[in-house]
Amino acid sequence: MHDTSLAVILLSRGAAYAAGETELAQLAERVQAAMAAQGMAPLRVQPAFVDRCQPALPEALDACAAAQAVVIVPMMVPDEPSLRRWLHKLVMRWRAGRTNCPRLVFAEPLLQAPRLADTLVHTVRQSLAAPDVPALVGDDTWERDPAGWSSVPEHQHHVLWCVGPRCAAKGSVQLWPGLARTVRETPGLRKRVMLLQTGCQYPCNHGPLMIVYPDSVWYGPLAEADLGRVLVQHVLHGEVDAALHVHGPRQVLQKQ
Repeated sequence: MHDTSLAVILLSRGAAYAAGETELAQLAERVQAAMAAQGMAPLRVQPAFVDRCQPALPEALDACAAAQAVVIVPMMVPDEPSLRRWLHKLVMRWRAGRTNCPRLVFAEPLLQAPRLADTLVHTVRQSLAAPDVPALVGDDTWERDPAGWSSVPEHQHHVLWCVGPRCAAKGSVQLWPGLARTVRETPGLRKRVMLLQTGCQYPCNHGPLMIVYPDSVWYGPLAEADLGRVLVQHVLHGEVDAALHVHGPRQVLQKQ
């Protein structure tokens, strides 16, 4: 039976690789089972991400809102005090928008967990019984990398899309698949645009934020309905969207 009074959020930095979301979800399942074995059985153990991946912390809090208490466990290594201060603000803003709100608690950062050193020592002891690093992993040899890694892609514009903590909290991670689909499916954009995710670009209050280079035009805050229109205007027609312009030239010459 679940303890409906308690929920736990495992809060991590997002990973650049796709398996990062799966790994945190698997850890959440293991924590749920371990707590149940110790008689705690929380309502849910919810994965969440500060940046790059989803769900963001506000969405995770929404998922846990039925509990009486929510413990947020920071999984970030190394710990960033400035990031934690902002996360506290984010949590307070989420709570301010609700009439019935659970008790919200931040656990100690992972690096300050009192038994972390013992866990690492145990891991080292177990690892000594494992085989050495293999010389061959799959079809890759360690001596060389793929030749394609030396080729520069054909493109005229870099589009920098912020998935830093503040933009992620405003929905930038959810918008990324639509942005990628727009570039992939819009005639003329696919070969001209290289999409790149970035960390925090500043200024965060204009997020979700996008910068188009080499023209150095900053756009924000962007919604799903804006993505295709802004990119087509800018890249294919050399026109800057005045309503969403944050910084940089207001007119761009069309490039052939």
